[in-house]
Amino acid sequence: MLLLSACVRTAPPSTLAPFPTITDPNAQPTRLITPTWTPLPYAFIDANPVFNGICFASVYDAAGRVFVIRSAADLDALFDESDNSGFCERPSARGTFDFAEVDGIPTRAIIGRWDRGIGCDAHHDITRVERDDVARLLVIYVRFVLEGNCDYQLVRPFWIGLNGFNEYDLRMVEG
Repeated sequence: MLLLSACVRTAPPSTLAPFPTITDPNAQPTRLITPTWTPLPYAFIDANPVFNGICFASVYDAAGRVFVIRSAADLDALFDESDNSGFCERPSARGTFDFAEVDGIPTRAIIGRWDRGIGCDAHHDITRVERDDVARLLVIYVRFVLEGNCDYQLVRPFWIGLNGFNEYDLRMVEG
């Protein structure tokens, strides 16, 4: 509770409890932020709940990498990677996603990442989306925003489902 009193909150209070501290006694307190619903543009699908069962240490390690998941097999591979990382004490609780297969071919994809930083709270903003149907390219510009002066190690997920873009070159760029 001592650490919480040192926070200067610049956003509405969060209802999230702090996550347990990493085993390193010199590590800072940690939190995995479970995002509240924010309306997404372009009929993007909130896919954050799919990954709720992956442990903090694994997502902390994966922070900054962009993942494109085009099928249930790709999703299983991501969970397998987490389970085999050695960071988690037990296997991940595996979420599911409807890839909306038509004739055995998925029509939906997931793109996302985890971001980490030090602060009281954090969120993502989609700053712009570039779509090129001729080149079959979709670029999503996302900005990770940290708030407050707390000493929490924060990890924030940003995962979206995309309907009808599975055959596009999908990119997520900081910006």
